[in-house]
Amino acid sequence: MAAVTRHNDIRIGIVGCGLVGRQYAERLRGLGAHVAAVADPLLERARQVAGFSGAASYGDLRELLAREAIDLLCVCSPTPFHHEAVMAAAAHRLQIFCEKPLAEDLKQGREMCRAAREAGVALGMGFKMRYEAVFARAQSMIEAGEIGTPLYAIFSYFQQTPPPERSWYTDFGAARDNIVHAIDLSNWLLGREPRQVRARLDHSLGFKGEDKVFLQIAYDDDALASIHGGWVGPDYPPVATSDDILFQIVGEAGYVAGDRSGNLVAATRRGIERSALASIDSFRAELDAFLRALHRGEPPPVSAAAGLLAQAVIDAAFQSDQVGAPAAINPSDISF
Repeated sequence: MAAVTRHNDIRIGIVGCGLVGRQYAERLRGLGAHVAAVADPLLERARQVAGFSGAASYGDLRELLAREAIDLLCVCSPTPFHHEAVMAAAAHRLQIFCEKPLAEDLKQGREMCRAAREAGVALGMGFKMRYEAVFARAQSMIEAGEIGTPLYAIFSYFQQTPPPERSWYTDFGAARDNIVHAIDLSNWLLGREPRQVRARLDHSLGFKGEDKVFLQIAYDDDALASIHGGWVGPDYPPVATSDDILFQIVGEAGYVAGDRSGNLVAATRRGIERSALASIDSFRAELDAFLRALHRGEPPPVSAAAGLLAQAVIDAAFQSDQVGAPAAINPSDISF
């Protein structure tokens, strides 16, 4: 992979110009990066994003790839279109940054990872919560050994139901929309590979996809995680975006716990310590970190393997819910 020296030395394309694509364009512009072209099936939406980013606009990714000389493609389209976009980008030997989740299922995810590897290009994942202050601090404490070896993870993650204009979220289900964040955080903070999942997926709100997710994940070395969350319903009191995750990571010598708005409690050998952390623009932070890795010729800070690991948990959750028993994750499931 050829390294670049400055953010504006790389020509960036964005596919998918909805809420996330617009956020990407704004952050990349703020970083001084060169957004050269954007694409969206709703051409007017692409033109709106192009209007403030100075990019060329297209109604189809294939046309963008045929006509524009770009170096990096940011995949911000709905999940059912991730596979097609990543495979096309790999065929053009472009660097790739893909929003969560990686794919619709594990089979697609492995194909995407193999395609990027064989093309010799980076495939980075957009798990922006890793960069949010409270989770980044928790990870740094774990890495420094302040709570000893992490043994257990608990996440509660409920959000307001997506509005009707974002119905593809509810069609696709909460596991791959929001719970995938908690799955990735659990994998990352525990630092182990998941081996078994027991799941219950509820359809209490009448959507095509599941609206509540309850997971128990068994990891290597007997580590365990409990994750539950989903959408609370259209008539529920508003749920603030910054307050929608509660978590605790328990280690052999202490724990770290907190909420997404930045309140952190750590129990270590020093005693109980409380912190109120300032918020971080996590979209900007993750894109900056990925571009810096490209500059240095290094692997992505959040790799395709992380996306595949989360995908394996989700696939196992669907299987477990169907059969009413735990579902195994084999090493071959997460290799490519």
